[in-house]
Amino acid sequence: MTVENWVQLLVPVISIFVAVVSAAVSYFLTKKNQLNVDERRLKEKFYLAYIKAVSNSVVSNDIEESRDQLANAQNELLLIGSSDVVASLMEFHDYCKPSSKQNFTVDRHDEILTKLIMNMRMDLYKNKKINSRYPLIHLAGKSSRELNELMSNNKK
Repeated sequence: MTVENWVQLLVPVISIFVAVVSAAVSYFLTKKNQLNVDERRLKEKFYLAYIKAVSNSVVSNDIEESRDQLANAQNELLLIGSSDVVASLMEFHDYCKPSSKQNFTVDRHDEILTKLIMNMRMDLYKNKKINSRYPLIHLAGKSSRELNELMSNNKK
């Protein structure tokens, strides 16, 4: 076989190889991106459910149901949240649980809640600047005075 024949044989083979490799890489990258999108949607769903459960625990009249809802939402976050989210979640839980109410202050509650929300946002958006200038937050629905009274009543 001459060099010209080899070239005529190798060009289509190389073309097919490049096409297969580019298709495989494209599929891999698309699949990876889709998995990341699905993971983010799932985390967002669980994070929103947790925030709703926290809010309901403050404004709900049925304290047992709201505690069950909060416990379920929290336990789901243990599986889906990043390590920073889970650490903040446990700090928030330990601070707000009924046995810890003697040292409860709304300001500390808001600091810990803000840290938890910021970690959730960081986990969702994977952007270090997402929380720059993020304000201290608090729950809507009850005033600070009402929240302190509620916590005092829960101690009894």
